[in-house]
Amino acid sequence: MGYSRYPSNVSVRNNSWRVVLFGIVMLGIGAVIGGITSIFLFIRITGGTAAPSAPISAPTLSLEMLSTPSASSGVFTPNSPTMMPTLVAGVAVTEVSAIPTLLSSQLFRIVSEESEARFSVSETVPIGIAVGRTNQVAGDIIVDFNNPSNSRIGLIRINLRTLQTDDPDRDRSIRCCVLLSAQEAYEFSDFIPTSISGLPELVQIGQEVDIEVTGDLTLRGTTRTVTFDVSLTIMSADELRGLGRTVVNRSEFGILNDVENMFDYHGVAESVTLEFEFVARAVQQ
Repeated sequence: MGYSRYPSNVSVRNNSWRVVLFGIVMLGIGAVIGGITSIFLFIRITGGTAAPSAPISAPTLSLEMLSTPSASSGVFTPNSPTMMPTLVAGVAVTEVSAIPTLLSSQLFRIVSEESEARFSVSETVPIGIAVGRTNQVAGDIIVDFNNPSNSRIGLIRINLRTLQTDDPDRDRSIRCCVLLSAQEAYEFSDFIPTSISGLPELVQIGQEVDIEVTGDLTLRGTTRTVTFDVSLTIMSADELRGLGRTVVNRSEFGILNDVENMFDYHGVAESVTLEFEFVARAVQQ
């Protein structure tokens, strides 16, 4: 006779707490899903596309530059204010002025369709190596066959927006939030050589030359001095092939800095390998 078909107050309160707890859990799950969705939408929208804003090009060199040395230690500046200054290694001004003719020198221009700039970096999420590639590179090289130490490399320009890996989502993230290359101000990266070391006294067709090229590399508006180890092969009087390689620390360019992010959420190693493989062909003045 003590049985009642009506629930007790305790039972009602327990059920109420269950409903509240269930609501809180569902709200949290919804917030997480909504946050993740918002991040993906943000990256997809702000990451844009890999299409370049304009055809790749770089300031050009001229053989006339070899006949206009500056007043100090082999540093040459171009006649045009739009040209970028370069520096050659190991040549006194008197030696340069003694060159009897410019016919022994040849101007080469990088062929973007046959060249490639790339980066590789270790990832922990997921574990592996991420490699990004682009053929949107440009630049000029002058080889003085009679006096190789008078040779020079002009500004090398790379369109970072066109870098592509094996994952389109990663590519959008790079353009949006890593290299910021979706933004007009950071679309291009410039490497301005300031010195060349290791040039031989004589170069011959078919010869492979190992040199070091030091210069100023700009990424995301930050410029640092780096040195590329370059293997250069003179295929013929009309063609050069080369491979440059260096390792940089991403944090030096303000890329995914853990200090700024407060924690290492990106799963990307500190050191990044940069490589530049190119084909350059002779061009007229």
